[in-house]
Amino acid sequence: MRKLSDLSTKLAQRMDKAISALLFLFLLVMTTVTFAQVCSRYLLGFSIMWSEELCRYLFIWSIFIAVPSLIFHAGMTSFDMLYARAGGNLKKTMYIVIAFGEIFFLWLLYQGGYPFMMRQWSQIATSIPISMALVYAVVPISACLGMFIVFERVLHAFCGGESFERESLKGEGSK
Repeated sequence: MRKLSDLSTKLAQRMDKAISALLFLFLLVMTTVTFAQVCSRYLLGFSIMWSEELCRYLFIWSIFIAVPSLIFHAGMTSFDMLYARAGGNLKKTMYIVIAFGEIFFLWLLYQGGYPFMMRQWSQIATSIPISMALVYAVVPISACLGMFIVFERVLHAFCGGESFERESLKGEGSK
């Protein structure tokens, strides 16, 4: 079980690095395209038709694809006053209950996002010749990656050695 935990943690770390690189690329493209749009509009007198649509789709992808990384780094907004003050088995039990709540939410996100994506295959974006399903594909992808990260955290909680939580998962009250 310990080997599975180590393997899943390494995979989660690599996935986090890939997501960070992808987010950097999205932000770079959005900034460059927006700057080019402003320059072309005010300096050259014409507008780049597809710039706003591309930036909107990249923004949607940036928001959803960042969710697994936020879960990995315990960066999601939470109210952890009780969790931070709990200790021992109560803290572990609360941790597992929270993890199952996250998995349930992500499963609902997948259940709603996948059929929606599949219905959009025939719809084409207005100014960029791509299927809208590619835009909405990030919802089930994000949900699946998020569920993997939550499972990795649970594995780490039970097989992670002396402390059952990573440093980034500890609340302010537990330092």
